Amino acid sequence: MRQVTLQMSMSLDGYVASDKEHPGTAVPEDAELVKWKLDRVAKAGAHLMGRTTYEEMAGYWPHSEHPYAAPMNDIPKIVFSASLREGSWPVTRIARGDLAAEIAAIKAEPGPDVMAHGGASFAAALAAQGLIDEYCLVIQPVAIGGGQTLFGTLPAPLRLDLVEARSFDCGVVVHVYRPRAGS
Repeated sequence: MRQVTLQMSMSLDGYVASDKEHPGTAVPEDAELVKWKLDRVAKAGAHLMGRTTYEEMAGYWPHSEHPYAAPMNDIPKIVFSASLREGSWPVTRIARGDLAAEIAAIKAEPGPDVMAHGGASFAAALAAQGLIDEYCLVIQPVAIGGGQTLFGTLPAPLRLDLVEARSFDCGVVVHVYRPRAGS
């Protein structure tokens, strides 16, 4: 069965989205972090995202020369949206059904694990429903003082086990967690 990994940037004070500053662009990434993230993204069997994130990425990656562009463009995308009629980005399918049922169906498909990217509301919904098998939190060295959190809508505490922690010269720290068995 495929696993769902959420890879998401967050500020040091725990925000994944904000009108003040996007946590994912707080500091320039160093070459080591780019390589680490690229290795993870390139292994994904599909990218999962909400409509807003999809539209932002679809408007950027097809024209980018960044090292992330190739895997972002080549790997299948699954966008969760009730309003989007068709995808403009190659290899896109739209999931319109119940979130838990759609994720269960994706997990049952053959192929490599899948990576969810967000946006904030989509990621929070995945977390609240216990649909994430691994959290890869890319913690930026900035406090932004407000915005949307990843875990603000959890129905109960979520216990996680740290499986990897790594710091990079640019100041970013990555924590990879998996839900504790029985949580």
